[in-house]
Amino acid sequence: MRQFLTELQKNLSGIWSRLDGGQRLIVASVMLAAVVGLSAILWFAGQPSYVTVLEPATSEDMRNAKRVLSQAGVPTIPDETGRGLLVDRTHYGMARNALIEGGLLDKSQRSLLDSSLVEDSDTKRFKLEAATRAQAESAIAALAGVQGATVTASKPKRSVFRDRDNETAPQATVALRLRPEASFEAVARSASSLASSQLGIPMTNVEVFDAANPAQRWRYDPDREAGGGSAEFLAMERRLAAERTAKAQDALDAIHPGKIKVTVGVELDPQWEITSQRVLSPEPIVMSDSMTKDTSDNSESSSTAAGDPSVATPSNVGTQPRTANSTKKETRDRTYMSDIGERRSGKLAPEVKRLSVALIYDRALEQLPGFDKQNLVNVVKSIVGWDPARDQDVAFSSMAGDFAPEEPIVVESGPTFADTAKQWGPTIGQLVGVVLVIMFLKSMLKPQGARAAVASAEQSLAVSTVDESKLPPEEQQKRMRREIERTIVNDPAALAKMLESWLAEQKA
Repeated sequence: MRQFLTELQKNLSGIWSRLDGGQRLIVASVMLAAVVGLSAILWFAGQPSYVTVLEPATSEDMRNAKRVLSQAGVPTIPDETGRGLLVDRTHYGMARNALIEGGLLDKSQRSLLDSSLVEDSDTKRFKLEAATRAQAESAIAALAGVQGATVTASKPKRSVFRDRDNETAPQATVALRLRPEASFEAVARSASSLASSQLGIPMTNVEVFDAANPAQRWRYDPDREAGGGSAEFLAMERRLAAERTAKAQDALDAIHPGKIKVTVGVELDPQWEITSQRVLSPEPIVMSDSMTKDTSDNSESSSTAAGDPSVATPSNVGTQPRTANSTKKETRDRTYMSDIGERRSGKLAPEVKRLSVALIYDRALEQLPGFDKQNLVNVVKSIVGWDPARDQDVAFSSMAGDFAPEEPIVVESGPTFADTAKQWGPTIGQLVGVVLVIMFLKSMLKPQGARAAVASAEQSLAVSTVDESKLPPEEQQKRMRREIERTIVNDPAALAKMLESWLAEQKA
């Protein structure tokens, strides 16, 4: 191992000695950047990862939780809202056990793996329901804007005598702790859906309220969701009015842009319904027809009675033989169809009960040739769907007014060359700088073999141009010494070969 390290050090020293100043600077910079990056990665990996272990409902629970965790040796920090406690992920299990032992967490939140097979059915059912509620709480707490949730559920046993009683229906209540920017109704709708699917309870039996403001309560209403509520009915009226107003305004703007304004009001008939009726057949229709035959024969029993001496025979019968007695019974069972279908009648949507239109046009239009106010009114009535038999004339009002002059439209010119250069100049300069740096580094990192070949070629060319035979002995020795040094620098193994050849000559 020591020899390997020694050789490695020699090789590294040889490589370092061959590099020039620029290459040494580049190698040192790369090594420094690698060391800094590795140190940063190690520091980031060593940082603790915090998770939420508890969100106390009151300040007293917060103090008790801090005390219990400090006694257990688990460091804690508050979360960003200040309402929860964070612990290191490696200490999460220890912290939960300490909180359960301190009475700050329900023991039902333990894993179902802790249950034993010898427990009774009531205990297992209780643990299963507790785990289901815990899963529902986790799913609701994952919603955006929710800090925490508490779910309680009750599923009483049903009675055959009170099957439809509301007292035996399953119920659930969800208490939400929301963030200040969260909308209660939107979150409550999602929380009710999650609790219903997780607990198996209809949404109509799930009540949601805000823990910070218990007056805010939400419960699913089928009529409201189906569009039968007053809010949805009024929204339908406003939507129809907006659609007809936009249609009429677009047509008028195509003729006289900015000179006519129209507003349409729609009132729908709230008395609309759909009726379902069973349709009966005018003639009975047989669905199934079956016949049962039953035959009974009494001859065997009569002969047995006559031949059996133990059976007493009346005196007036004597010894006359009995005749065979057989009966036949046929039963026919037919099933008829009670109805042949269902008929639905009524209005699929509420009808328009009344329309109201307000039309305002610029007084300057009256000076235009061919302008007729009545034609304008008739066009608007046709567009909005005016019905003379249904709508009253007083509901359509028109008025001439003085419109403010329109502001001239200023078309902004596009960006000039200076603006474009100012916007894209820094980016282009950075790209050019990166390209120049890459080219500089590429030139600095040329292979050493190519440089050595070029240098040796130049030296051989220089040597070939000078005739060594005409040089004095001192100059020949200097040139030979320089050649030996250059050969050793370019090829360290040449020194070993020269020594071996010299030793061989000395031995010879």
